[in-house]
Amino acid sequence: MKRVLIIAITFICLSAQILGQEFEFCDKVLDGDTFRTKKGEKIRLIGVDTPEFFHPLKPMQFYTKEATLFARKMAEGRRIRLEFDQEKRDKYDRLLAYVYLEDGTFINAELIKQGYAFAYTKYPFKYIEKFKEYEKYAREHELGLWNGKGEMEMSWLEKQGRIPFRVYEMAGGYWGIRYGNYMKPRVKPEDLTQTLENLKLWVNEFSPKDLQKQLFEDGWLRTE
Repeated sequence: MKRVLIIAITFICLSAQILGQEFEFCDKVLDGDTFRTKKGEKIRLIGVDTPEFFHPLKPMQFYTKEATLFARKMAEGRRIRLEFDQEKRDKYDRLLAYVYLEDGTFINAELIKQGYAFAYTKYPFKYIEKFKEYEKYAREHELGLWNGKGEMEMSWLEKQGRIPFRVYEMAGGYWGIRYGNYMKPRVKPEDLTQTLENLKLWVNEFSPKDLQKQLFEDGWLRTE
């Protein structure tokens, strides 16, 4: 009798736990790391960085379609469970969450493990070490984004016809950078990385008019 009572209590506790889990309906996968629920809430997957799909100024990135399709097959039109970390929302008011299917599949982890996303480690989160391991596994097995050790992405980028960043070694240990009709000569070695990072940011974020203004302010020259 006591054993039956214990089993019954255990069952009731487990049932309460399952019933206590909140599930949402995934109405739409907007891109590989952003979902929308039936209630209209946007969910940003914690620790996951898939290639850009929708951005007002950035061009579509390599493997975007594949990552989005993979996420759609997994989550769109299905019930999902959300788990939160320290921060519940980002600056765009999206819910920050770990997302699970009803069968326990951890979507954040699967995207990284199967090579559809990078581990986004700019900010701390509780699964950060695990996600780094998943990315290492995908890289070592050349899955998805890592196929061909990056050679496929380079080939894809060259076919897009985008303006490249060209770096030249100059006399005196300086470097010269050219972007289309703009150039920045005699960049100090210690400033090269930051100059390129700034250029990448400005090219992706600014309109052509604002880009020219920013480059001039930073000492770039325009050539015909």
